[in-house]
Amino acid sequence: MATFVRNRVLHQLTWAPEDDTSRTERREALCELDGLLAQLEHINLNGGIIPPRVLVSLSRRGVPLRPRTTAAELIEAIFAVQERYMRQPDGLQAQEPLVQLRGRLAS
Repeated sequence: MATFVRNRVLHQLTWAPEDDTSRTERREALCELDGLLAQLEHINLNGGIIPPRVLVSLSRRGVPLRPRTTAAELIEAIFAVQERYMRQPDGLQAQEPLVQLRGRLAS
């Protein structure tokens, strides 16, 4: 015999309203980063060289670059930058993942 338990949800998360312009800009940035991520994953699997156009696009989107950065390191950097574009529920403080990432890339 099955037992059903009713769960009561307390303190549900809520997000602040977002206007169309900022939503569009945020989604475009995430889509571009996703495309760059796909290219870097392909480069990483095949051991290719990162094209300059990809590096320029990454730099424009705020991905920290340094000489001889590998595709795998840039993939991790994209994940950190994507966090910036993710909406945070009301009441939560946004994290700053780039500070930690810059520390790792500089070493």
